[in-house]
Amino acid sequence: MQDPPPFYSPQNVQPQEDSDKILAALAYVLTPIISIVVLVTDMKNKPFLKYHAYQSLVVGIALVVVYTILGITVVGLCAAPLLFVAQLYWAYQAYTKGVFTIPVVTDLTANLFKDFPRPAA
Repeated sequence: MQDPPPFYSPQNVQPQEDSDKILAALAYVLTPIISIVVLVTDMKNKPFLKYHAYQSLVVGIALVVVYTILGITVVGLCAAPLLFVAQLYWAYQAYTKGVFTIPVVTDLTANLFKDFPRPAA
């Protein structure tokens, strides 16, 4: 079986069902758990869910690193609520807008994962 091309047209990186939008939003709030679930199940065959799973996985790993390094400091205690607000914002974007980019994170994700579905520019 031939692998799908790494670049998808914008109409292919769209939710197929309403539940896809909900799952994509939850991937940012409950990262990296939902991301891993999507990537190890048949849900990875949906480009929209794969896009958000990969992107939220990178965000989740970065957040774990940041929380670990800054967790016990005053800076970490101040940054935690702000980072959680960012997660909620990305979840909102995934639910309402569909495909969106996070500066630096989206490019990093595309470089790390060769099968990362990218909408055509």
